[in-house]
Amino acid sequence: MKRICFFSGDITRGGGTERVASMIANGLARQNRYQILFLSLVEQAAEPFFFLEPNIERHALGKKWIQPGPGYLLVLPKLRKFLKENDIAVLIDIDLVLDVLSIPMSRGLPTKVISWGHFSFYFERESLYRRLIQNYSAKRADYIVTINLENCEQYASVLSRTEKIRTIYNPVEEPAEKSKDSREKWILSVGRMELIKGIDYLLDTAKILMPKHRDWKWIVTGDGSLMDEFREKRDSLGLEEQVIFTGRVENVEEYYQRASIFALTSRSEGLAMCLLEAKTYDLPCVSFDIKTGTREILQDGVDGFLATPYNCGDLAEKLECLMTDEELRRRFSANAGTNLDKFRMPDILASWNEVIEELCS
Repeated sequence: MKRICFFSGDITRGGGTERVASMIANGLARQNRYQILFLSLVEQAAEPFFFLEPNIERHALGKKWIQPGPGYLLVLPKLRKFLKENDIAVLIDIDLVLDVLSIPMSRGLPTKVISWGHFSFYFERESLYRRLIQNYSAKRADYIVTINLENCEQYASVLSRTEKIRTIYNPVEEPAEKSKDSREKWILSVGRMELIKGIDYLLDTAKILMPKHRDWKWIVTGDGSLMDEFREKRDSLGLEEQVIFTGRVENVEEYYQRASIFALTSRSEGLAMCLLEAKTYDLPCVSFDIKTGTREILQDGVDGFLATPYNCGDLAEKLECLMTDEELRRRFSANAGTNLDKFRMPDILASWNEVIEELCS
């Protein structure tokens, strides 16, 4: 069997990128068409945060985290040795930054490299080193997989990459069960306590909205480096009783089950998995209309609302429409599944198989 390897910074982390990579790897492994492996720069935990099928091999190049930069030079010979000794047919980089290692180290080997970016194209362009690596991989990667159509279009218009590139959406799985009888007056948001997730916008919106609706709460799950800063801002606004920071939770599905509305306040997303997950639980959604991903998930006025990006007043107004209109919530909830077929695992695995077979032929 061809040996297909997913290349990660650290597959034991619990982020969205690791989750999606694990889902795709598991799906491919269950087909028994390929031998699936994971290679990490480092593994900082003993076991992956997300389940991996037992027949998936795991390897790591080191144990100590390496910041992007000169430290990468130390892993180059280790990576090339790994590719040769393990006869890797296809290496799938699950972060664009890894292309700067895998593309040169695969030169002269039969290994083909897929650059699989998980962020917005525009986010990648904001950072000098990520922009330079993206420019490089646009020219040198054997294949590019984007997670939304706009990223694919931007590769063509900005970087002139039009061949061996396609969009393959991230998959979403249907929940084992849904409960429509235990909804609380909760707005739910799921995301890391970092600026990119727009928690500051969330608080500015809550400042407008929540004092008028004392019977509602805004539940925010997730942890991160800015937790203390956001908690202090929340408390200074007098919202500690209504805006609840849960920290990292293992049972996020229970929050999807109990909430009545889902809100996304991110500055940037490649493809907002939490928005997809909310729709599988039939939650009406409100999101900033950010540049990539959200319009491919959410149908404005059908299953949710798209608000003017970073306009907290507009976001508050659209949330309030749902908070005060139970019939509208029911209608959006009933429509939540109408745009999900393209995110189902069978079609997504079929697309990955097509890419892999094209590279291996």
